[in-house]
Amino acid sequence: MQPIKSGELSGSAQLVERQMLLWNARQRAHETAEEKAHIYRFITISRDVGSLGDALASGLASHLGWHVYDREIVDYIAQNSHVRQNLVQLFDEKDQNLIHDTVQRLLGMIEGGTFGADDYHEALYKTLVSLGTRGRAIFIGRGANFVLKGHPGLHIRVMASPDVRVERLCLRWHVTPNEARQQMRHLDLERKNYIRHHFRQDTDDPSHYDLLLNTDHISPEQAVASVLSVMKVQSVGSSI
Repeated sequence: MQPIKSGELSGSAQLVERQMLLWNARQRAHETAEEKAHIYRFITISRDVGSLGDALASGLASHLGWHVYDREIVDYIAQNSHVRQNLVQLFDEKDQNLIHDTVQRLLGMIEGGTFGADDYHEALYKTLVSLGTRGRAIFIGRGANFVLKGHPGLHIRVMASPDVRVERLCLRWHVTPNEARQQMRHLDLERKNYIRHHFRQDTDDPSHYDLLLNTDHISPEQAVASVLSVMKVQSVGSSI
């Protein structure tokens, strides 16, 4: 048996060292991806009506096993504020002026309790922070991205062109294009004013979001895949 030359030993050691360095680099990359996935405890979705934002939320919930909070937020606020649900709905994603707010407070007093825009705003904050802290939540609208700014979540804005949205809304609401466009503009304005009233922000400012999705030419499934790619999630069995 011939003795191993020092050069051969050195070459083998260098090969092992290179393999170890490569393995360490891959391990660090994997850990970075895992850390990135772990930072997203919730998702907020700001959407235009007819932009498929609701379908995106539903698809993400199916893949992640998370819960979607939309109208349920009204129930939480009503229960925790000890007021009737229909009072909360008067302020839900709607702009309120001072006169209307005062009238609703008076009506609330007649019904046995007061609840105005300021009460709604405070209760909304508490509800979103509480649910966001629990994690595994998907919030639709209601300025959740502003309330939970700085918390470990992913903020998404879903949009589409007016013509595409009108076409979708005609099918959803079974109305004419003119009727769909009129109602769409009304809802758009109401939501924008709601955000301005409660958060003094503009929903169209892209700096408020981590991811912008235009669904003119992509399906809800493709939108879901894009979000999961950002989150580095492949399936429900992810460690998130």
